[in-house]
Amino acid sequence: MKKLLYITALGFLGLLVSTLLHGVIELVALDLIFGNTANAESFWWREWALVHRVGGGALWIGGLLAGLYAGFHWFDTYGSKPGAFGWGRK
Repeated sequence: MKKLLYITALGFLGLLVSTLLHGVIELVALDLIFGNTANAESFWWREWALVHRVGGGALWIGGLLAGLYAGFHWFDTYGSKPGAFGWGRK
């Protein structure tokens, strides 16, 4: 139970971090792409919906996988130690 909770929590943390990263990247990209009307004929301007969908999905999946990897990797080091509420104690 503790291992599942630990890994799930780190997976959720990965999603949150990737969402924050997506927001920062999107603010910078929107300013660079749409801030200058000379870019109106560029690929980024014409295909912004596709770029946003693919990039956002990749960041979301990458964040989830990175969080799950961290959960599995660090559970044996930190999660298996006795903790609060008697978890891990025999």
